[in-house]
Amino acid sequence: MPDDLPPYPMSARVKALRRSGVLDLPGDTQFAHLTELVRMMLGVPVAIVSIVDEHRQVFAGHSGLPEPWASLGQTPITHSFCQHVVERGTVLSVSDARAEPLVRDNLAISELGVAAYLGVPIHLPGGELIGALAAIDTVPRTWSEHDLRLLESVAVVVDKEIRVGSSERKFRTLFEEMREGFYVGEVIRDDGGQHVVDFRFDEVNPAFGHLTGMPVERATGALMGDVAPAAMPLLLPVYERLLLERTSIVHVHRSAFLDGHWFETRMTPLDGDRLVGFFTDVTDRRNSEALQDVLNQEMSHRLKNTLMMVQALAMQTLRGVSERAPVEALEKRIYALSSAHDILFERNWESASVDGIARAALGRLCMEGRVDLAGPGVEMGAKATLSLSLLLHELATNAIKYGALSNADGRVALDWSMDGTDFHLRWRETGGPVVSEPSQRGFGSKLIRMGLGAGDVVTRYEPLGFFLELTTPLSHMKQA
Repeated sequence: MPDDLPPYPMSARVKALRRSGVLDLPGDTQFAHLTELVRMMLGVPVAIVSIVDEHRQVFAGHSGLPEPWASLGQTPITHSFCQHVVERGTVLSVSDARAEPLVRDNLAISELGVAAYLGVPIHLPGGELIGALAAIDTVPRTWSEHDLRLLESVAVVVDKEIRVGSSERKFRTLFEEMREGFYVGEVIRDDGGQHVVDFRFDEVNPAFGHLTGMPVERATGALMGDVAPAAMPLLLPVYERLLLERTSIVHVHRSAFLDGHWFETRMTPLDGDRLVGFFTDVTDRRNSEALQDVLNQEMSHRLKNTLMMVQALAMQTLRGVSERAPVEALEKRIYALSSAHDILFERNWESASVDGIARAALGRLCMEGRVDLAGPGVEMGAKATLSLSLLLHELATNAIKYGALSNADGRVALDWSMDGTDFHLRWRETGGPVVSEPSQRGFGSKLIRMGLGAGDVVTRYEPLGFFLELTTPLSHMKQA
């Protein structure tokens, strides 16, 4: 850190230090190899990697420390020269500790035998200064520029190892604490190398054991054929396809040995025949979905009964009407509503696709084969689904009576698109008889001109046939 910059605030620095996990491992397992290197390069009896918090310094690496400090792995802050590296934010060079006012009262002189000290800052990945890499001599010594450069070069390595270790600790914490089951392993192939015949679990996390009931130590390094043979027919073909296609997949299956529990697994291929899987128990979700299906079927059944009752009441009420056309029109409109409800119930009354609505509405009139459909996958809310179903029913009914579908050769092109914030739908008839605008508008015409309840509806009676273009805001179309 440059001399003109202030040191990091102690509270923020120590907070970052606590989160890093650098204090959690003993010094003989972290940077002992680098402190031994410093001793050899600078010819000193002691070298340390010291991490400084509020009240102590902890040795993340040490070589040559006298007892009892080597066994304790730390000293009180009263015994620390490295605290001054942190406070100053720069290199500290002391040739004769007893003659240096900054440290001459430090207890490290009498209890650790420190006579000369050279320390350079070390940092966390976020830049927080957390301590020092230091060379210590037990006799006064004048440190050279070469000594400093050698020590700084090793400090760069310490910083890099702290960064790598921090990433590994974060991954390990995530690995240990995640609620999803995790495993990584390799498939075993037959002699020809074509088909997968087993799978070896190289590593699993604690959640794997919790979700499967299989101890982690038993699963790690084991073959699926030995620890979970019932799962092989379900999973091995999936692994084979995964490694063949080299793309991630989501697989849902019911366990053959865990009381019928359902699991959802996200699998990703790694190098060679290795793969990784994240899985979770979705039994409750599957049960909820099954219950929702039962409820939807019951609601659909009751709604159809209601619509049939409405139809029967209407037919009974209109039995004395001499003109049958309005009666039949009402009956068919009720059928159109029924088909729209069927689509919505399949999607939990949330949405329906334009293509699905069109095929259902036209299929009831047996005219789907004479209508060319084209358009992207667009979802409509429940309200717009009912409106579009009635609209298409009226358009097709009019085409059958008067337009392109009234003969054997005429056709209809139905297409839709999205443009910015609007939805567009076009109905174009060709090959039918010459059409003209009706002099009177009935209920069906009013339904057509209403469109989806918002936006614009344009109709034209062209020489080639009837044409309609509907434009409505996407926000309105997607309303529930």
